[in-house]
Amino acid sequence: MRKSITHNSTLAGLIGALLALIFSVNLGHAANAPDPMQDGARHFQRADYKAAVSAWQPLAIKGNPVAQNNLGILYLDGKGVKQDTSEAVRYLSLSAAAGSSLGQNNLGGLYREGKGVPRDYPKAAQWFTASAAQGNAAAMYNLGLMYEMGQGMKAEPFHAYMWYALAAEQNQVTNAVAHRDALWGRMTPAAQKQAKDMAAACKGQAYKGCR
Repeated sequence: MRKSITHNSTLAGLIGALLALIFSVNLGHAANAPDPMQDGARHFQRADYKAAVSAWQPLAIKGNPVAQNNLGILYLDGKGVKQDTSEAVRYLSLSAAAGSSLGQNNLGGLYREGKGVPRDYPKAAQWFTASAAQGNAAAMYNLGLMYEMGQGMKAEPFHAYMWYALAAEQNQVTNAVAHRDALWGRMTPAAQKQAKDMAAACKGQAYKGCR
C-alpha cells in the first residue's frame, strides 16, 4: 500500500495554517511486502515525522514523485525536518514535473498563495489544470475557486461551477458541494443548463482540454 499526502489549497485557510492536510491512499502492494512508502505513512500517522522522513527521503532522491510530494509537505510544515520553504518548493517542483497530480496541485497552491515563490496566478492555474486532468479533486476545487474569484482570469461562474461540480462528485473535498450549490442558486435556468452541460462534457473527455 502506498501512501501520499497532499495539502488541499483553499483560500479560506489563508489566515491560519497554510492548508488542511488530507490523505490519499493507493493500493497495489501486498500487505506483507516491504514497502518504505507504507512505512513512512505509518510513521506519519503516528506523528513520528523524523521516521517518515527517513523512509521517504531515499525514495525521493531516487525520483519517486509521490515521495517527493510527501517530503515537500514535511519541509513546508517543518515536520521531522527544519521548516524550509525552499526545499518544499524544490521537492514539490520535482514531483509536479514528474507528473504527480499531488505535486502539481500542491505546487499550484504555493504559486497561488505566493509561498516560497512569487505569487503567479497563471502558473497556479497551469499546475491545477494539469492535476485536474488526472482526476485530482482538490485541483478541480482549486480551479473552481480561481474562476469564481477571478484570480489571474476574468471571474467566470460557468467554469467555476463546472470544476466545483466535478470535484463534488468525488466526495473528497469538503467545501466543493457548498460552493457548487451556492453558484447554482445564483444562476438562471438557462445558465444552470449551460454550466451542467459543461461539467458533463468535461467529464466525458476525462477532464482534459475542458474549456
